[in-house]
Amino acid sequence: MSPRTFIFYLCAAACLLGITGPARGQSGAWPGEYAVERQDAAGTLTLSTAYYTFQHDLKRGAEIARVAYTHGAARNLLVKPVDAYVGTAEGETFHSQNDASPEVALDRLGKARIVRVTSRLLSAKGKDSGIRLRTRYEYRWGYVKVRREFVFGERSTAVRRVSVLSAVFDPSLEQYGYRQGIADQEGVSPVSFGVMQWRKQRAGAYFDPPLQTRFVPRYLVLANPGIEGIEWFVSDDLAQWDYQAAGKPGAGSCGVSSSITPLGVSVSINPLDITGQVPARGTWTFDSYLGVPILEGHANPTWLHTSFGARGGKWVSEEQVKEWAGSGIRTVHCHNDGDALGDGLFWRDGSYPPYPPEDMKKYDLTIDRCHAHGIRVATYFSNKELHPTTQDFKEHGEEWGRKPDDTGKLHHNLTRHGEYGAQMCLKSGWLKTLERNIDTVLKNHKLDGVYYDWNVALYCNNPLHVGKSSNGVAGRTGTLALSPTGHWDMDELLEFMEWTRERVGPKGLVIVHNTMAPMFATENFADRVVGMEWGYGKLSRSVPPVQEMPVEWSFAGARSRGVIGYGSIDQSAPEHLRKVFAVETLLTGVAPWPASEEAIALYKILAPLGDLTYYQFQDWRNRAVRMDAPDCISAVYSREGEAWILLGNTGSESRQVRVRISPGNLPVPLQSFGAVQQMEGGVTTSLDASRVAGEGEMVRIPAAGVALLRIAR
Repeated sequence: MSPRTFIFYLCAAACLLGITGPARGQSGAWPGEYAVERQDAAGTLTLSTAYYTFQHDLKRGAEIARVAYTHGAARNLLVKPVDAYVGTAEGETFHSQNDASPEVALDRLGKARIVRVTSRLLSAKGKDSGIRLRTRYEYRWGYVKVRREFVFGERSTAVRRVSVLSAVFDPSLEQYGYRQGIADQEGVSPVSFGVMQWRKQRAGAYFDPPLQTRFVPRYLVLANPGIEGIEWFVSDDLAQWDYQAAGKPGAGSCGVSSSITPLGVSVSINPLDITGQVPARGTWTFDSYLGVPILEGHANPTWLHTSFGARGGKWVSEEQVKEWAGSGIRTVHCHNDGDALGDGLFWRDGSYPPYPPEDMKKYDLTIDRCHAHGIRVATYFSNKELHPTTQDFKEHGEEWGRKPDDTGKLHHNLTRHGEYGAQMCLKSGWLKTLERNIDTVLKNHKLDGVYYDWNVALYCNNPLHVGKSSNGVAGRTGTLALSPTGHWDMDELLEFMEWTRERVGPKGLVIVHNTMAPMFATENFADRVVGMEWGYGKLSRSVPPVQEMPVEWSFAGARSRGVIGYGSIDQSAPEHLRKVFAVETLLTGVAPWPASEEAIALYKILAPLGDLTYYQFQDWRNRAVRMDAPDCISAVYSREGEAWILLGNTGSESRQVRVRISPGNLPVPLQSFGAVQQMEGGVTTSLDASRVAGEGEMVRIPAAGVALLRIAR
């Protein structure tokens, strides 16, 4: 069965289950309902939305056996279902999958669905270990919170391995990244994000080194870049993973390796994995998440964006706003969180009103001017920074602050003329204060939404936060001494993103900045995502080919994405490099951020297509277009009866390139070509359709530029 045929049947099944797609124009960022279908005879429990499906195998421990996207490529991201198991000191292993009759209960919590499973851990021959596994799945929008409870009982059991997740994923998910699980006091810089480490693990490629680490990572993602992926990450209580089993960090393991039988990418996450043994009694609890991208099944809108600020009181003129609109910019945000000019006129994080009365009027006037020209407006908020001049910091700075190491000191993010603010932790009263601050701004100004910086969960060692999680995660309590375990604020970040989407509404604007820490679960609630500000070498002489771009570049293609130009390109880079950078962003479905002059000029080529969300998009990996020039790449926008082909040239000279196009391989296939036209500079030239579909037709592509073809049946 082809992926397209599978998607047809998946959509038909969704209709039978009562799942309806979102209304035209409504984003998948707005949470919807789950449909639940249990078929005991078939042994399946299926939870579906209009965008994705999870299926549990009731005859194999009720473990997750299928993850599929309505608009994805793989039939099932799992080629070997999820499993959990315990290995004893005697060398026996007991698996949840071996229980053919687990106890399964269903419940509901608002829009969320709860699945509770109790299974026996059995050997392959049916021997009962006496250990029970209780798993609670909380299905929320775009992610599942998973609680694993290994119940050993009062009698001690000698164990050497405990695995919360073992599975083999589809071989197309050949690129992965992880955020290391090493606490800061164990060697990571106190100001570290714990940023992504990107690698490749191609199924059957024997020389791709596997990941083998003694620490369970905080976050792990597998991706088919620009197409789909899946992620796993831990909840707030880091002691569950570092101290619960063996009393010290480094006694667990995580592995990502190539699987041959079955062919795929093998993943194992084990909070205990030692050559010796430890006594296990009572209940060991592990909280984690599975996240999926919400793929909407259409091309993303082009995102040309810029920002504005007080600029010493000059703000933005009517002429400038009009110029933005004429260039294709449709969103802007106020970004004025530091004293860049040294005049003291800037928005101190956590303050309101941020400016003197006259400047507040200019702020509102700028918003009105943008709206008059069809530009939506957001305002910057830092999710982690609070300025020391605010009353909230003076009263609660120590209480709410993020302490990133064992020194007990807050970290202040400094600027040339002072500081942005001190880092806070969402696992404190800072969460509700931040929400209140945002609500105040949105109530008092005609904004379309928000822009979030520092939109990541971070390690924190402030003992005043432990045990105060807003969603019930247990922590260490009873002492004001620095905790040896620490925590991070992942649960609260998810809660915050859900609150944000609810606050701005289904059509509100949410922009998040996720440099070096992209995440499906948080980005699902956003409309636009920006990244790649730092962490990579800056381009100064050439641009890497598209196949070498990091996963963060387009991630899973679920949202319009901006690639920060000043973070990716050296200031001394020549104009040709900047043009090639714009070409490669265009042909991978992203855009330079903020909009560069080169991008503004180049992206006008898309104007004849109209609303891009009426098309399906495929990047350079499409199977429809072939060219005989290695430095030329293509991309396709396709819909019923029509396709637009982008032909890009990354070379320094124009090229005459032979182009062959297979109509049946377009994202929305055509039986044949009725007309093929090249559109250049307002001039339309007809090409020989039979030659384009056959031996090929010669097409001129400008240097560091793009040619546009239109195909109609």
